[in-house]
Amino acid sequence: MTTNELRSTFQTFFEERGHLRVPGHSLIPPADDQTTLFIVAGMQQFKPYFLRTTAPPANRVVSVQPCLRAGGKDTDLEDVGRTDRHNSFFEMMGNFSFGDYFKDEAVDLAWEWVTGILGLEPARLWATVHEGDPTLELGEDTIAIEAWKRVGIPEERIVRLGKDNFWQAADTGPCGQCSEIFYDRGEARACGDPNCGPGHCDRYMEIYNLVFMEYDLQPGNVLAKLPNQNVDTGMGLERTAMVLQDADSNYDTDGFGVIMDWIEQQSGVAYEDSEVSRRAHRVIADHGRAVSFLIAEGVVPSNEGRGYICRRLLRRAIQHANRIGLDRVYRLPAVVIEQMGDAYPMLREHAGEIERVVRAEEERFSETLARGLKVFDELADKDAITAEDAFTLVATYGFPIELTQELAEERGQAVDVDGFRELMAEHRDISRAGGESTTQQAASQLVEAGRRATEFVGYAQTDVLTAVLDAAPAGGTRQFVKLEQSPFYASSGGQVSDKGYLHIDGDDGEDDRLEVVDVLKFGDDQVLVVELDAHAPIEPGTRVEAIVNWGDRFPTQANHTATHLLHAALRDVLGDHVKQAGSAVRPDKLRFDFSHTQPLTPEEKERVERIVNEKVFEAIPVRTFVTPIEEARKLGAMMLFGEKYGQEVRVVEIDAFSKELCGGTHVRSTAEIGPFLILSEGSVGSGARRIEAVTAGEAWTVLEGRSRELDAVRAELEQTRREAKKPKEVAAGPDVVWHDKQGAVYVAEVRNARGSALRDLSDQLRQKEDAMAVVLASADEGKVALVINLDNSLAALDAVALVRELGPLIGGGGGGRPTLAEAGGKNADGIREALTAGRDKIVAALA
Repeated sequence: MTTNELRSTFQTFFEERGHLRVPGHSLIPPADDQTTLFIVAGMQQFKPYFLRTTAPPANRVVSVQPCLRAGGKDTDLEDVGRTDRHNSFFEMMGNFSFGDYFKDEAVDLAWEWVTGILGLEPARLWATVHEGDPTLELGEDTIAIEAWKRVGIPEERIVRLGKDNFWQAADTGPCGQCSEIFYDRGEARACGDPNCGPGHCDRYMEIYNLVFMEYDLQPGNVLAKLPNQNVDTGMGLERTAMVLQDADSNYDTDGFGVIMDWIEQQSGVAYEDSEVSRRAHRVIADHGRAVSFLIAEGVVPSNEGRGYICRRLLRRAIQHANRIGLDRVYRLPAVVIEQMGDAYPMLREHAGEIERVVRAEEERFSETLARGLKVFDELADKDAITAEDAFTLVATYGFPIELTQELAEERGQAVDVDGFRELMAEHRDISRAGGESTTQQAASQLVEAGRRATEFVGYAQTDVLTAVLDAAPAGGTRQFVKLEQSPFYASSGGQVSDKGYLHIDGDDGEDDRLEVVDVLKFGDDQVLVVELDAHAPIEPGTRVEAIVNWGDRFPTQANHTATHLLHAALRDVLGDHVKQAGSAVRPDKLRFDFSHTQPLTPEEKERVERIVNEKVFEAIPVRTFVTPIEEARKLGAMMLFGEKYGQEVRVVEIDAFSKELCGGTHVRSTAEIGPFLILSEGSVGSGARRIEAVTAGEAWTVLEGRSRELDAVRAELEQTRREAKKPKEVAAGPDVVWHDKQGAVYVAEVRNARGSALRDLSDQLRQKEDAMAVVLASADEGKVALVINLDNSLAALDAVALVRELGPLIGGGGGGRPTLAEAGGKNADGIREALTAGRDKIVAALA
């Protein structure tokens, strides 16, 4: 049976037994699931059904879910390439029951599938069951044991195991005892241990996991019963194909055949040539699949979150390709698409974009890989790689720490990872999202405990009389509150949550206004975070007036509608390859990330800005309507790849110019947006650009400020002209005393340059040295001057913030613009320290 046949037959088998076929979810989890960066299990999209916070489309479903385990505690990345069965990207087949059948029928269905349809020999099949856990007050799973005996597995092939047979997707959430089917691959694959059995070595291959999900694991290791007894199963497509095809590894199955053949042909190095080549072939094939799917879903290489995982996978593949002489890795996605495009048509739809992103990242990384490897080789004589060594490799050469660890392990070196993490913590806040996640999890318990969702009425109303459904402490003087009806928009789709207040008639006849500081979204439900201050906690049943702060809502929705105009304008100017890759819509400004590999030229930026303003001044009505998703597709509505849409979708239409699926709030006419002004355009990773812009009053404020700056420049020019007419002493020209360059960052100490001379020199050196960033310092007559000059494309860096950090080192302070800032001081002894500190900070930010 081929891999494609296996995928199809599994779904057909369960459809014929009353299961609804459900498409696999995007690799990006739903917005209300913050437990993992990516979908790591087939059940993840079905969490609301297990919790019964949402009614399932059917009580029995079947799916094939693409999964990615490459970050956090779910990572299999270090094992990829070393073992026969590990993949970072894989497909998980699964059948699910939401309160329908349980352990007995799950075992019957599994047995019929593996013996009757797949034809596996019953004598080679083993079962594992949960032995119990006193800390969770769980005993041995006797029901599963008896079920396996009933279908024909004898007692001696039923193995009782501990934590491996208690399944959970995350630290909290749906979970339960599980039972696995193992296949004995025979003596030829035995490890030699006479006590070998399932879970010991790869002679016994786990092929099917049946999770009997009847609990909700809550904080504090507390088990609570779910509303129903459920079944969640998982059967790895690649691993099952390996067993059916009697292959030595996942990579020897037909599901990898096209990719593996291409790698061997293009590199000229045989798969079995050596252990290094075998591992390299496997890593390139696995990571090539993962990266292709990620980019198709809008995830591009960057230094944070999902983008960091994408970068890590791609750079690891490039590094292993380098080991076997395989260049131009950007050709690999086309081979992945040839292998998997029939099963996943969206890969073909995004083929050009995938290749562009991979090519740009490969070019960027290849420039530094050779130099980084040279530096790494110079560390070979050390017993261990220090934190400073590891940090330099990351900051200067773009080496992910995981790559340093992997290469060091191969030659028996330790790496001071803890020290490295401490150094990295000084350059970026790696835990800024922790508190938000904790709040989200705490509020989710209020949703799970409820029986009724809040009705959102905020599209039509911003002031509504309603009642409190439920409430719970939120820590300190804050409280979680669920309303019957809510006008408050919960953060979603890039748009920030509404702010406002709850108006309550007090017992003393006085009115109380309690501030709504946040709105948390849970699927179609929401929870308010309310600041009580000195007010008593709100009780369920309390009548309240919920009022949105219009001063924040209106500019926010103006900015949201502006992002739709901007998206359409970018596609008009740059081409249809432009897709939204992220956004942030706030009252003060908007941010729009999009797929494109090159900086916009001044002419392109001007055209985009002009098109948006033309549509604003045309006063086009903005229409919203709900329609079946198939009808929306026929209408040509833009859909964000990776978003999970239901059968009914909301369309935001701006005449024939823009038509997008969107759940956000919008203005009634484009005229309400007011003037549109682009503040900046820059890179946010290979293959992705970012525009920040303002509208309405904020745009007017910026334009007014620019006008004042222009007046000041005119005055300064006039003063310069007058000064130029006066006779001057001939001064010596600027002279570079010391300089250093790392990557695209150039720093230097100079003589005979202050003020405009130092600024002019920084412009000249940025051109001459082909640098993206220049830091210069000069001491003259007891005064020290420092200037930071950044390329306009470095939108993530702020010269003003940098110069304020470096100013104290020269005994002063400074300011300026985001791309050009200056500091003055009197400590000439601090010049070199300031220059090297500036260099290191910029290099780290560019890594």
